[in-house]
Amino acid sequence: MSLPFLDMRLLKQNPKRFVEQLRSACHNVGFFLLRHDLPQGLAERQLSEARKFFLEPLGNKRSISYENSPAFRGYMEFGVENTSGAADYREQVEFASEQPGGDRTALPPYERLRGTNPWPDNFQPALRLRTNEYVNAAVEMASRLRSALCLSLGLDGGALDPLFGDAPHWAIKLVSYPPIEDAGCFGGTQGVGAHTDSNFLTLVLQDEVGGLQVFSEGKWLGVPPTVPDVLVCNLGEQTEILSNGYFLATPHRVLRNSTGKTRTSVPLFYNPRLDARISPVVPNVGKSSLPWERPDRNKEHWRMKNNSMLDTVGDNTFKSLARSHPAVFGRHHRDLCLLEDGQIVHRGGS
Repeated sequence: MSLPFLDMRLLKQNPKRFVEQLRSACHNVGFFLLRHDLPQGLAERQLSEARKFFLEPLGNKRSISYENSPAFRGYMEFGVENTSGAADYREQVEFASEQPGGDRTALPPYERLRGTNPWPDNFQPALRLRTNEYVNAAVEMASRLRSALCLSLGLDGGALDPLFGDAPHWAIKLVSYPPIEDAGCFGGTQGVGAHTDSNFLTLVLQDEVGGLQVFSEGKWLGVPPTVPDVLVCNLGEQTEILSNGYFLATPHRVLRNSTGKTRTSVPLFYNPRLDARISPVVPNVGKSSLPWERPDRNKEHWRMKNNSMLDTVGDNTFKSLARSHPAVFGRHHRDLCLLEDGQIVHRGGS
């Protein structure tokens, strides 16, 4: 089995055919490869700037540490992020859409995720420019994919526009997976543990070093390395809920890097507004005219334990960040408590 391959050029040339290919890919797999139509050279420049950042001295990278950010933005050293309860062997820097806010006492708690990014302007000023250029183009393309997803569900192309508004909430990670020859030097075997994304749509720019795997039809499938004009795309839990289970939020993981070369990837997470509420926009399977092609109509999909979907996009975003970064959550949000089911509540009960 191989992942479906789509081409954004077809969306202009034959929209109906593209929409049908997208429907099939998202219903049956939840992952697909996409030849994008971003401006020429943009993806290569983003990968190049990411590599330059990780070659900087540790002291420079630590100067924008996420430990100082209540909104969980900035540089993260090896092993500080965990997935599925185990440490991930990678280093990364995370940025997100910049909005007024940043009040660490704000309620509801997800309002604390608003703010600015700790850009490394004093030692790598081009990173801000290149990343914003890439994000602006990628988010615009994601909005076109969102419209195509609506059409593939039999909806109007703008059916989800109210959830996103003029300022969707995006996040981007620049990630470096160094090669590891001795598995015993860092516990476990994961680059990133098995998980499903909690967002709407993820676009992954990666280099020629492999390691990403997708769980489909009961087994793990290796995603081939791609060239910069091809992105790896997957749906998140929001899209699965919006489609009433017709589309899949597919589990995936990254293996420890044993290739001898550093792997670099740049995932972009595309979300509605933080205050948007997610609920199905199409009928359930028995009342829908959409063709059902998966063999698992009555089979429970793979899910992590205690992974409840909460009321709003912001609640789920904060849940994921707090679980992955408990030290930062504890440092900046001592008035909040993370419950077992993922709810974040104020210790004062308000």
